[in-house]
Amino acid sequence: MTGSYDVTTRVATRPLPIPARAAGPRFPRLFGALCAAGGLIAVAGAAWSAARTSPVSTDEVSWPYGPGLFQGLEVVWTLTHVLTFLGALALARSGLAGRGRAARAGNPVMLVGMALFVPCELAFIPFAHAEVDDSGFVLVGTLIGVASMIAGLGFTLTGIGVLRERALRGAGRFVPLLCGVFVFVGLTPLVMAGGDVFFLGIGGWNVLLALLGVVIARTATAQE
Repeated sequence: MTGSYDVTTRVATRPLPIPARAAGPRFPRLFGALCAAGGLIAVAGAAWSAARTSPVSTDEVSWPYGPGLFQGLEVVWTLTHVLTFLGALALARSGLAGRGRAARAGNPVMLVGMALFVPCELAFIPFAHAEVDDSGFVLVGTLIGVASMIAGLGFTLTGIGVLRERALRGAGRFVPLLCGVFVFVGLTPLVMAGGDVFFLGIGGWNVLLALLGVVIARTATAQE
């Protein structure tokens, strides 16, 4: 074939709009379930640890475990912190606390506190063979205590936002606030008391975190 052909294809100057994907319930439901799992693992670990009969001295960092088991379990406890952080993230992203002043202040503080648990927990691993008066161990213990205070403040403010927003009904609406208040009235005093009481504080707080995950997951499922 011969000749000149001018073929013009007209394309719209503006691209076709891509519809935004609305945030569905799957994200908070999944993260809520993972938070519940992390809390339950920590509760089971605290109960098992409190029931152990150990020859290890309470002056040793690894008590009530041997150094090797201590290091392995620190990885497990770190995982539980990751999972419960996801629950806090789901709470912050779900809108259950609304957009009020308490929620705007509480959500980022809560997330920072929960995130800090992860590196702090891992930082205990090198001290498996140390004694509790080791300066490095004391520093890490202080940092994880500060992290718990930050998380407690954040949960308290976010919990106040949840109550004001009234997006939750029933007893579940009090769980985020309890996660915060318990840090100051239960977790911190019991952990500072040491001994087997230490595990009571850890277990009690993680019961609340597990309940938080259940509340978030059930709320997301109800919104489907």
